[in-house]
Amino acid sequence: MANGFDPVTGRRRTLYETVPAANTRAGAKLADARLAELIVAVESGRYPEQREKPGGGPSVAEVASAWQEANRPRQDRRSGDWLGWSPKTAKTVADNFRLHILPAIGTWNADRVSGVHLDRLYRTLEQETGLSPSVIVRCHGQLRAMFNWAVRKRMIGANPALAADPPRVKSRQLDVPSMTEVRSVQQVTTPEFATFIQLAATVGARRGTLVALRWGDVDFERATITFSRSIAESEYGTVEKGTKADRSYAVTLGPDTKEMLSAHADRAKERSAVVGVAFGRESFVFSDDGVEHWSLAWPSHAWQRYSSRAGIAHLRLHDLRHTAASQMLMAGVPISVVAERLGCTEGNILRTYRHFIPGSDQEAAELMDRLLRGSTASGAGLSSARSSATGAT
Repeated sequence: MANGFDPVTGRRRTLYETVPAANTRAGAKLADARLAELIVAVESGRYPEQREKPGGGPSVAEVASAWQEANRPRQDRRSGDWLGWSPKTAKTVADNFRLHILPAIGTWNADRVSGVHLDRLYRTLEQETGLSPSVIVRCHGQLRAMFNWAVRKRMIGANPALAADPPRVKSRQLDVPSMTEVRSVQQVTTPEFATFIQLAATVGARRGTLVALRWGDVDFERATITFSRSIAESEYGTVEKGTKADRSYAVTLGPDTKEMLSAHADRAKERSAVVGVAFGRESFVFSDDGVEHWSLAWPSHAWQRYSSRAGIAHLRLHDLRHTAASQMLMAGVPISVVAERLGCTEGNILRTYRHFIPGSDQEAAELMDRLLRGSTASGAGLSSARSSATGAT
């Protein structure tokens, strides 16, 4: 039930709707969601006139098309920078709408979609289609963003996704390959892919960033690599764009990694000479013909093949990034340095890898014991801290 005033007569009106099985937990949940929708509709003056109005307004498919077009990836002609979504984001959105969302509600009037409708869509995707909760939650986030955009553009009156309840996603525990496991894969693969693994495990670079690497980005004298671009999937195939951090960053190579990369360069020069292709700064580091970079999917397929051969098939190629971060943190490398080597922020490192920082929880436990005990050392520390704070003030 929701209370409101008639926009014409000014009289109070009371609206009633019946939700099936409202005395059950699932029914009560649907009733709460429907009540939230009614309140929003009444406050915006849309109910019940607009629900009774036949047709009118854009369909979900039309809103989705306009939203995706407004955010589609495009390069600035002057700077060459990518505008709008990243190509990968655009592809993910297009795929989810094409495969999961539009077949179910694409023809519906966008202004008549409710949170209850979306709840039913999510249950269908999970129970009948077998879609994982994580993918459904991603679809929900995209629907919420689309309807928010449509509300701002005044295409619809309210965002129904705000009243929807997507499934809960259990947090996934990180799988972190040990250095022993990484070496076991290197021993059964080719020298070229062993070099790829070496960089992924010691630098922590993402797959697309490594595939986009050119020899001009490698400075053997200073033993550094500069990452400034990446290869990403798009609706129209792979494209080259900036790094995920949206900036260039340089990392230092260890002596073993430098030596392995140098041997890889020698092999690349020999191969280019055999096939009659020029080798230079613009040549890709990971290439089969000296001209085109590796397929973006190939390193993942290669890792699956060789990790299975090494007996660690449960690990993914991306998990090597976790190896790099965790090993550095456990060795006491400062968080700022780890973040710079991985091309991300310190906040991301803390959120994802804080349990790998040695001694932090133990030190906190011991500190709290000392404080409660009222020891002289902790008291002096607190007094000193207060004095410093007072002086700074």
